[in-house]
Amino acid sequence: MMSSSTRSRPARPLATALLAGAAALALLASGGTAQAHNGNGWNWGQGQQWGQQGSKTSTLHSFCAGSTPACTDNGINTPTTTNPPEFGFWASGGPTSGDLILAFLTPETTPPSAAPTIGITQAAKGTPSSVTTTLAKPFAWTSGYLTSYLGYASAKPKNKITAFKSVPGGYDVYVADLGSQTLQSAAQATNGPLFTLTAALPEYSYAVAFLASTPLSNCQSGTAYGATANSAALYIDGKPSTPVPEPGSLALLGTALAVLGLAARRKRRA
Repeated sequence: MMSSSTRSRPARPLATALLAGAAALALLASGGTAQAHNGNGWNWGQGQQWGQQGSKTSTLHSFCAGSTPACTDNGINTPTTTNPPEFGFWASGGPTSGDLILAFLTPETTPPSAAPTIGITQAAKGTPSSVTTTLAKPFAWTSGYLTSYLGYASAKPKNKITAFKSVPGGYDVYVADLGSQTLQSAAQATNGPLFTLTAALPEYSYAVAFLASTPLSNCQSGTAYGATANSAALYIDGKPSTPVPEPGSLALLGTALAVLGLAARRKRRA
């Protein structure tokens, strides 16, 4: 006959397993080193932040490159007096990959100024050497958040308009989708995509970027956007080296040239 002490021994491994399971559940609930849902997104590993749509997002920062003198985040913006500048963006926690979207904010004019064309000096294989931006909206950005104006509601930071220089009429916003790119860390920033502009921007313009990440979990769907820190927006604080003609001025010039040409032909016939 087995003693009571012998019969009780099999219960000990079971109790140990139950305790280990409870500890694992507690770890998950605390958002520790395992994957855990936190209500707004995901935590992974040692607390890396994941966007509201279940994707990793990074805060982006502009920098000056090439022949453009170094520009520094001064806590308000990242100014350069070189116009047009050579520049790029790096990502906190980089390298980080995603769909890179550049946005240029130019003081509102009626009609809008000419759409900027981006020269791409370094980027992922298959990226064209230049891309012409398009006007994001038929009306200027005058209030609220840039992310809401562009339809990137999940993006952070949200870029409130008061973080930018106040200009009459707000800003016309031009955007260009450069496809899949990898932004590097601050230390390796110049190994990432580099850009220039084929023409100067109007004074008091800005360049910012958004990085759209692919969802990495099945908890939520959608796209998460990393956005540019307010103080890391590239601020074009210099007048164009060659004045940027207004579209109306270009039209008048074209009309004047046509009239002169017609007059010259008539004179030759006479």
